Parts: sequence; structure tokens; C-alpha cells
Amino acid sequence: MLFYFLISIVFIAEIVIAFATVTGLFKLNKVVNEYNSFIKETQPLIKDIMVTSRKLSEQFAELAPIIVKKIKSTLTNIIAGQLKSALGAITFWLVKKEVEKHV
Repeated sequence: MLFYFLISIVFIAEIVIAFATVTGLFKLNKVVNEYNSFIKETQPLIKDIMVTSRKLSEQFAELAPIIVKKIKSTLTNIIAGQLKSALGAITFWLVKKEVEKHV
């Protein structure tokens, strides 16, 4: 009699575990279905975003050489200005020394 009682307790425990597992799987299925419907709704929007980003990257690729040329010319102008200023300062310093020698 005790043996049957223990077997029935184990059987009931297995039923409870199976019920909890099935309930968890149903909840997981519901969540997966919600995510699936969300992805199906947003798929055309994502496609549009990807097309737009591809067009933007193509335009940036066309624009990059122009930007590089502008940056190079700006740096060249800055360096040339600094060299002119340095040469002017050196010339002024040398002329000042010569004038001081003669005075």
C-alpha cells in the first residue's frame, strides 16, 4: 500500500512538472509570435532604411574626393601663411640687427 502511495506522489509530481513545462512553452510561443509579427510589420520599413543608407553611402563616396581636395588646399594655405609669417619675422629680425649695427 505504501509503495502505491509513493508511486502516486511521484506521478502527481511528474504531472505538475509537465504542466509547468507546457505552460512555459505556451508563454514562450506567445512571445515568439509577438516578435515575429513585429518583425513582419517592420520588414518593409527596414528595407527602406537600408536602401536610403546605401544611397547615402554612395553619395558620400562621390563627395569624399572633393572634401579631401578642400582639406588639402586649406592645409596648404595655412602652411604657406605660416611660412610667409616666419620668413617675414626672420627678415625683420635680420634687418633690425643690421640697422642696429650701423646706428
